[in-house]
Amino acid sequence: MYSLFPCFLSPGDDSSPENLLLHGPFSRKPKRIRTAFSPSQLLRLERAFEKNHYVVGAERKQLANGLCLTETQVKVWFQNRRTKHKRQKLEEESPDSQQKRKGTQHVSRWRVATQQGSPEDIDVISED
Repeated sequence: MYSLFPCFLSPGDDSSPENLLLHGPFSRKPKRIRTAFSPSQLLRLERAFEKNHYVVGAERKQLANGLCLTETQVKVWFQNRRTKHKRQKLEEESPDSQQKRKGTQHVSRWRVATQQGSPEDIDVISED
C-alpha cells in the first residue's frame, strides 16, 4: 500500500528512538520514549477503533505501515484505547461510585506497595 507520508525509519533501523536510549547499570529494559502521535495518525487510529476494537494480523500491519508506525505502537495504542473505552463506559454507568472507587484504589495500592509485613510483625514499643 502506498502511503502519502513516507516512513523515514524502518522498524528495524538502529537509529530509531527506542534503540538510542541509554541503559542504566541496573536496568532490565531501557525506558521507551513515549510516542507522540500526530493529529492525522490519531484520527485514523480512532476511526479504525470505531470499526473494530481489536486489530490484528494483516490489518494491524497495514495500519502501521500507512501511519509510519511500528506494529507494536499500533498494538499498544489499541490496548490503551480499549482501557480508556472501558473506563468511560463504567463512568457513564455510575459516575458517583466511580469517583469514590478512584480515591480508595490509590490508597489501597499505596498500602500494598508500602506494607512490609503484618501489623503483628512490627514492634511499636520496645522495652529496654
